[in-house]
Amino acid sequence: MKINIVKPFLPELSEFQGEFEKCLQSGLVTNNSPYVRLFEEKLQEFFGSEIKPSVNCNGEMSLYHLIQAWKFKMGVDAHESFEVLVPSFTFTGTINALVMNNLKPVFCDVDQSLVLDINKCVVDSPDIKMIVSVGAYGNLTDLEKLGEFAKQHNLVTILDNAPAFGSKFKNKYPWEYGFSEMISFHATKIFNSMEGGANIVTDPEIAEYLLRLRDFGQYEKVRGDVDMPGLNSKMLEVAALVGLKNLEKVDFILNSRFKNIEAYKSFFSELESKDLLKTMRVDEDVLCTYLYFPLILNEEATDFVNYMQEHDIAVRRYYTANHDLKFYKGRYRNQDLSYTDQIKNNIVSLPIHTVMSNEELEYLFSTVKSYFIK
Repeated sequence: MKINIVKPFLPELSEFQGEFEKCLQSGLVTNNSPYVRLFEEKLQEFFGSEIKPSVNCNGEMSLYHLIQAWKFKMGVDAHESFEVLVPSFTFTGTINALVMNNLKPVFCDVDQSLVLDINKCVVDSPDIKMIVSVGAYGNLTDLEKLGEFAKQHNLVTILDNAPAFGSKFKNKYPWEYGFSEMISFHATKIFNSMEGGANIVTDPEIAEYLLRLRDFGQYEKVRGDVDMPGLNSKMLEVAALVGLKNLEKVDFILNSRFKNIEAYKSFFSELESKDLLKTMRVDEDVLCTYLYFPLILNEEATDFVNYMQEHDIAVRRYYTANHDLKFYKGRYRNQDLSYTDQIKNNIVSLPIHTVMSNEELEYLFSTVKSYFIK
């Protein structure tokens, strides 16, 4: 039996073929077209946000523009720079978006939840003006503590929640804590529009900047004048249509995933009780939607990865320690990274799909068990 690392949940063509045909006939296939606007309205209904989310062609551009918008609001010129507290243990897209905005990451540690360890973050320079927290695997840091820390040190706070669609802290969505948040709708994600991303913010000025930045930075359309350098980051109508159809099934998507998550937790708790591995800690205040199911092995993960792949189960060495990557190594400052350095070579992510048969679950669990218990 083969189990891929991801299995995108997508609508049938017949579910949106008629609407897409109308788009083609009308020529309205991009440029903030009707289904993109409707998608934003439906996202606002789902999240209950005060300001309508803005969508982009992908999550990376959503994050890039969100950082860019905050720089503009802070009065920081595009060519000026400052430092940003950010976990090293994340996808490279997080760090790339900062660097492409001419900002300097200060690599920070994560804890057993595999999210930013706020207790170890230190504002040790007046050059630090922003903090970025990542919703790794759908998990969230303590958003109340994050808010207190940011307020104490006057830091702009951005949440890279690319993998954390639907996750909550104390039964609230992250935007409800006043943060600026990015979510990815890439095909690999829990909820997808094939490709895409969105920002949910609580600051009306930032919301206005985001709409302009995805359209080349234009603040007026007669001559296309700009006062900030935006890019063409608009979502296509066909992506919005896929997103709309998936949003109609969002309860099924999340409930199915939660059912599978409980099966994973039940199985791996037995192995963890025997000290054969560790699982990601999820605090009781967090509703985690688990993009993947990460394992922290007691040894370097290569043998386990090879074993699973030999049995046709795809796994990922995901995330990574960015401070060790070729471009970033030695280029920027590190803070205490002791836990990241301890786990970075022992982390492996198992696939967990929205829809999994009992046979797939049993095969995955039995394969894992046969590796650890010979």
